[in-house]
Amino acid sequence: MILHLMHDEKFCDNTIKNFEKVNPGKNKYLVFKADKDKEGYRFISNPELTCDFFYERENLDDHVTGTPAVMGIIAHSISSLFASAILRMSKKVKLYWVVWGYDMYMLPKIEPVLYAPGTLSYLTGKNRWLKLSWTVNKYQLLRFLFYTARGKKNVWNLIESAQREVDYFVTYVREDYELYKEKYPETKCEFFDAAFFNLNQYVGEAFMDKRIAGTNILIGNSNSPESNHLDVIQFLQNVSLEEDTKVYIPLSYGDNASYKEVVTQSAEQQWGSRSFPLLGFMPQQEYLEILLTCGVGIFYHYRQQAMGNIIAMLWLGARVYMAGANPAFRFFKRLGIYVFDLQHDFQNHGLNALTENQVATNRAILAKAFSAEKVEQDYKNLVSNIYEI
Repeated sequence: MILHLMHDEKFCDNTIKNFEKVNPGKNKYLVFKADKDKEGYRFISNPELTCDFFYERENLDDHVTGTPAVMGIIAHSISSLFASAILRMSKKVKLYWVVWGYDMYMLPKIEPVLYAPGTLSYLTGKNRWLKLSWTVNKYQLLRFLFYTARGKKNVWNLIESAQREVDYFVTYVREDYELYKEKYPETKCEFFDAAFFNLNQYVGEAFMDKRIAGTNILIGNSNSPESNHLDVIQFLQNVSLEEDTKVYIPLSYGDNASYKEVVTQSAEQQWGSRSFPLLGFMPQQEYLEILLTCGVGIFYHYRQQAMGNIIAMLWLGARVYMAGANPAFRFFKRLGIYVFDLQHDFQNHGLNALTENQVATNRAILAKAFSAEKVEQDYKNLVSNIYEI
């Protein structure tokens, strides 16, 4: 039996589907909930396969020590709630951390380098103590003194302690693992190479044979400062757009209302009626229809983020710009995919479409790296590793 720790997120359905395909009936999916949470789920559509875990009063030992025996735990991210539950366990079980991104990049030794200058200026303007808090959280002694003096719970000690219990760091982006090991060299976890979604799940089967036909632009993937929207808007201020070009900015994912407002206002000042912030959730098919009109995608994150958007746009034939500092940019370049550094390559390529050869090359590489067969084998390898004694 494999025990899964989950939050109710939009990625859960595909994750459950893929694990049930290779390890049918031998998975237990614990969805963490508070006692006050409403019944049911927002994103998970097959609740009969899941089990509510009320973290305020339950203990993982109750699930680990049962029958059949749990051979491994897969934490789909490591949040503070997961960390607390892991540290309360009395029985040692192999622990696998499926890295979602935020759970690694928001760590105190990594987060301070995620923001481009314009975004950093906005953040420090909103919170003049931000850089001080980063410094405090970066060092354990300062954290101890600060949180003790203020009588607050030290969440970062909790999370970092749980991460030290991890046996395997599971991702297909080796560059993320290398960065984590650089910042947290004391960690004992090993890299486990596994992709968790295939091309059909990223792109949608109905869109696999389609190609982008349009000159619109997509900026970022969510309502989060890590997208560095303000820097992209400033970067494009002197770039001429075709008369009918629209600029789409997805802002539905994330609850930072003030940031959403400043991005929306900045884009409107720049492009007026050609600015189209996407403020509400939409079905995948509707969103992909928008992507099909975007010849250029700009994902100026300094961290691995928006991989679903990036992979989908690359497959559909878009020119994708990223930040050279992003480990995911180095990942794509290592594979041989045509992606471009916004700061260094835009002056040469601008908003021009990729060549047919570049699109074909990107598709061939993505088809190999994220084929259904390859991803299924990654799941099988992970399950086999868990059951090894």
